[in-house]
Formats: sequence, structure tokens, C-alpha cells
Amino acid sequence: MSVFVANEQADHPVDEPALARLARLVMDAEGVEESEVSLLLVNRAVMTDLNGRYMDEERPTDVLAFPIDGPSPASGPPEGPSGPRGFAADRLGDGDDEDALDDEDDDDAPWLLGDIVLCPSYAAEQATRNGQSLAAELELLTVHGILHLCGFDHAEPAEEQAMKARTNELLTRWRAGERL
Repeated sequence: MSVFVANEQADHPVDEPALARLARLVMDAEGVEESEVSLLLVNRAVMTDLNGRYMDEERPTDVLAFPIDGPSPASGPPEGPSGPRGFAADRLGDGDDEDALDDEDDDDAPWLLGDIVLCPSYAAEQATRNGQSLAAELELLTVHGILHLCGFDHAEPAEEQAMKARTNELLTRWRAGERL
């Protein structure tokens, strides 16, 4: 699995290799194999533009998740719309379409999971409000974004509870030193 990180902001220093390692841990834990994900770190102006263009919200946000060839992007807390329910399962199909399976077998290219866009400037404000470091906030947002790409949602209370529990489980593993 491949994780590409592009840091296009200069507002806050970010441990890019650590975020890439965390992304691999989450993808592995979610059973995502031979896939690619991109983490893009942007400034507040770029995030405001993306949030306005794709979410009809004329304000910055902390994280946006863009599934490749999938439905609308998912946005993380606070007040972000939910991601596509069962996106990963939908992408893999139900096994009834033999032609699609044959095409997948012939394709040696990795599956493109999607793109996660993070705004460290916005995340820094949240980190202060939440009493944690920027690094911890970016870890949370990275896990949150990848879980959206893997089909998790937080539109309904039960879904939100399941997503929070999985996020906490993965962050506990990460912070306990589990690495890939």
C-alpha cells in the first residue's frame, strides 16, 4: 500500500512521515490492500475553497475525504456531512459481475482509495480547544478521513458511535507504538 503526502502549507510544521505511517496502519487494520491514498496538507484559503466547491460550505474545515471515482466527499468534525455508506464494499462489488472481476484480475495497478485533505491551521485551533497537540489532532483527522474512505459514516447516532469507537481503537494502537 502506498501513501503519498504533499505538504502545500507553511503555517505549521507537520511530521509527514508519521502521518504516512499512521495512514498505512489504518489501511492495514481496515483490510485495504494494494491501494493508494494521498494526504494533502493545505492552508486555510485552499481548504475554504475546496469546502465551498465540494460541500457548499463557504468556510474552512479540518478534513475532507475524496473517494476516487466515488460519491461526494466526506467532511470530518465539526458539523461535516457524512461519507458514503459502504463505499469500500461498493467499490469491491458483490461478486456477481464476472466481467468486473476479470478486469480487476488483469489490472496490476493498485486500487486508488482516495485523497484526504487536511488543514493544519484549522486543526491547530481545534487542538487548542480540545486541549491536545496539533500532532494529536492531525492523527485524529487522518484516521477519520481514511475511515470515511473505507465506508464509515457519522450521520446517524449508531454510525457515529461506531466510527468514534474505531477511531479511538486505532489511535490507541498507534499511540501504543504499533507500526507497520
